[in-house]
Amino acid sequence: MAFVTQLDRLIGRVLLVPAPAEIPAVTTDSTGERAFGFSLVFSGVRCILQYAILPFVLPLVGVASDAAVPITMLLSFVAIGSMIASLRRFWRIDYKYKWQYLALAIPMLGILIGFLVLDFQSLGMLVS
Repeated sequence: MAFVTQLDRLIGRVLLVPAPAEIPAVTTDSTGERAFGFSLVFSGVRCILQYAILPFVLPLVGVASDAAVPITMLLSFVAIGSMIASLRRFWRIDYKYKWQYLALAIPMLGILIGFLVLDFQSLGMLVS
């Protein structure tokens, strides 16, 4: 149990979450449930926009497909920020499913960063 507590503190420091003594104890699990629900809804909307609407609908209405890359990059940056904010909130309120969310967030952050690298390369901003 001591290892989990130390790891918990380490993740909290990485996420820049204040020590438990500095956190007001007025939050409940419903705060965590709302944050998790928002993350899921945001992720769903982002995926529908990024993978269904932007690549197929924009060319149909005459907008060049190159216009989609900056929009998808913006969505990826917002998704990364939202995921990190959710992780911080979960650690701050000591949400009971924070470790499960972290296990999902780490690979998703890697995938989003990979997509950003590909987007930067497609814009010629990174050399492959």
